[in-house]
Amino acid sequence: MAKFRVLNPEGYPPKVNARGMAPSLDGLDGKKVFLVDVGFANSDNFMAQLHGWFEEHRPAIRTEVVRWHNQHIPDPDLCERIKADGDAAIIGVGT
Repeated sequence: MAKFRVLNPEGYPPKVNARGMAPSLDGLDGKKVFLVDVGFANSDNFMAQLHGWFEEHRPAIRTEVVRWHNQHIPDPDLCERIKADGDAAIIGVGT
């Protein structure tokens, strides 16, 4: 008779340290906002349309579309660039 060892497929969640929200900006005029495409289906098209909307309706806000190369892996270089060169970011998460 064979013996089987049964494991819990749920695993164990990692310990997460809560972080507070970033402080809100008074406004976005004169600021640079990164529009982050995380690579989900059609998110590149959505970010391009959002970029166009800002150019047409809010030209005082500078925007730049950037790509998160793999939505399943952290991208510390991109995060550092946004932190160093930008004032805010909109991350296009979803499908």
